[in-house]
Amino acid sequence: MIYILDAYNVIHKIQQLETLLDRNLRSARDGLIEVCGKFAAARGDVSTIILVFDGKSEFRDLPQISPLKINLVFSETGEDADERIVKILEKLTEQPHKCVVSDDNFVRNHARAYQTRAMSVAEFERFIYSGSKKATPKTRVSEDSSLPPKIAHEITEAYKKQLGID
Repeated sequence: MIYILDAYNVIHKIQQLETLLDRNLRSARDGLIEVCGKFAAARGDVSTIILVFDGKSEFRDLPQISPLKINLVFSETGEDADERIVKILEKLTEQPHKCVVSDDNFVRNHARAYQTRAMSVAEFERFIYSGSKKATPKTRVSEDSSLPPKIAHEITEAYKKQLGID
């Protein structure tokens, strides 16, 4: 299973991680990386956890230290993490076992459009702290409730145009 996390969304929704923001942003990011590393190590079905952060292009080449199975992705300048998650989903279209963790409707709707499980941050928090290796995500996308990616993209673009959002 590949997990794709809307990283700052997760940090702000999990109390243990949000309290680390009182120190600094780096501490909160490191806390999320640590939690995800333990989660991946405890489970045999996690192939990769992709943590997607809002960032700036100039930081993408800085050395990143993360546990095995954890990939850190920083969005480009002018791109937000939500857009980067959609690009990742586009690249992983053929991968059947993937799950997006976010409370952002834009991200969750695109996950469904790409036949990807969408899990709320609260569900993920219960999942990672449950200690059960047999636990599985409860939120699943049914085959008949998803749209083809092209149609989903067209709907999103039409809606953004209607709202006057570029």
